Amino acid sequence: MESVSKLFKQRLQRVHVAVGISISLFMYISVFFGLFAIFLPYIKTWEKPSRHFEVADIIKIDYSKMVDSVISNPDFPTNNIQIRLPGYWEDPALRIKHQFVKSVVFNPRTMEEIEDEGNSELASFLNYMHYGKPFMLPGIIFFGFVAVAVMFLIIGGIIQVMTLKYKNTAKNQQGKFSKYHRKIFIWFFAPFVIVILTGAYMNIGYKSSHLMTYLSSKGEISNTWQAVGSVLKPKREVVKLNSQATRMMQISELIKKAQDVNPDIKFQVIKLINWKDSSAQFEIKGYNSNYPFLNGVYNDPTVVLSGVDGSLIAHQRVLDATWGAMFADSLYFLHLLFGVDLFVRIVIAILMAICGVGIGFGVMLWLEKRAKKFDNNIPFYHWFSKVSLAVFLGVLPATGFIFILQYVLPFDMQDRLFWQKGLFFVSWLATLTWAFYRICSYKAAREFFALGGILFMIVPFVHLYATGFTPFELLANNMYIIFNVDLTLFLFGAILLFISFKIPKNRDESKLIFSNNKNNQKDK
Repeated sequence: MESVSKLFKQRLQRVHVAVGISISLFMYISVFFGLFAIFLPYIKTWEKPSRHFEVADIIKIDYSKMVDSVISNPDFPTNNIQIRLPGYWEDPALRIKHQFVKSVVFNPRTMEEIEDEGNSELASFLNYMHYGKPFMLPGIIFFGFVAVAVMFLIIGGIIQVMTLKYKNTAKNQQGKFSKYHRKIFIWFFAPFVIVILTGAYMNIGYKSSHLMTYLSSKGEISNTWQAVGSVLKPKREVVKLNSQATRMMQISELIKKAQDVNPDIKFQVIKLINWKDSSAQFEIKGYNSNYPFLNGVYNDPTVVLSGVDGSLIAHQRVLDATWGAMFADSLYFLHLLFGVDLFVRIVIAILMAICGVGIGFGVMLWLEKRAKKFDNNIPFYHWFSKVSLAVFLGVLPATGFIFILQYVLPFDMQDRLFWQKGLFFVSWLATLTWAFYRICSYKAAREFFALGGILFMIVPFVHLYATGFTPFELLANNMYIIFNVDLTLFLFGAILLFISFKIPKNRDESKLIFSNNKNNQKDK
């Protein structure tokens, strides 16, 4: 019986190592770019010069001038007009849109139409890298299976910790790497599991649901949204047009009335139904922070008023939705963090960054075990160490470079997105070449940290020079989001530069750092 238990533990360890080292690089990529995805709304605002103005109070905006200028265009439909209010996803602009025509964007403070940089997708690209979208459907499915593999690793790791007698008195590099790898994922087990589980659901669950939809409908439909859309987001009945032109109430006054109906909602989107007609309705949706897990995606608390006199027509609260909509929102909330404030995002980002370091310790443990010596003197590692070096640390200067390109490349440049993304991948591949060129991986690591730090520290200066603002002007004009992004990028670069001076210069120095003093004396 004892031999069977020992064999099980050995096989469990080997499977854990084999699966872990196979998906570690992809998991790290997902975690690294996920850090930027956490701050997606802020980067979206920072990356566009047209968004460099203060967020307006939605009550104090004169909507009529902007709405009238849009619907006066005969090509723009006058029914089901959607208005995205300032502050929606931290965007200070006001966007008037319709599903069949191009959106029109305004600065609500000046009521002037602004040119939207439609070819600016830095934040979206970083988010896409988080879950594999640049590699299309195969990439999304693959990253989903990576998340499933991580769940297997977590379960296997828990079993190992519970069954194997690990000693926390590590005295060498391998022991320290193993200790830190275990400790990090024990300490942050809960948030990491939540993020991974919901990520797997989003990547695999929905994308692979078409087959299940086809089978459950006996071949009638394969589009999942066609099957569940009416449950998750029920459509209201079509409002019949009376064809009687009527004067509308001011939109700002209608917003005030909606706030009186439900003061807990942070309103984000307006829909104007049959506007300028006697049957006009004013539908406004938003987010209720009192129910953070239950609304924000499919479940939108809504107030519907008459566009003529502001009388209440319908009022949907958070708990009025179907249980399916609330359940779906809870899953998406746990991963996408809809509606949470900046402080919560920072806390989650720190936790995920530490988990990324934990993945790194696991890879370094495996590499130390595979290390060999040439001529019994010069240590060398598996080729995987060079690839890991480029993925884990080479991504730092490549990401700093793409941030710089955001304001170096002209916004009216032809094929701008192609060049920006292409130069990012080329620079990342260049770090792989450099990793193989440098015999000493410690030296290459210091160079990647230093270069990444310098590039990130340069980003705010490039941005401020390109836009013509100074940090003091950003603060004076209440553009705190843009200022905070600049400051964060600078501090992140400073931290990377600091690390480049602190990490070991070679293997011997690394052994001194990770070994106890008694062992150091014995080695001497």
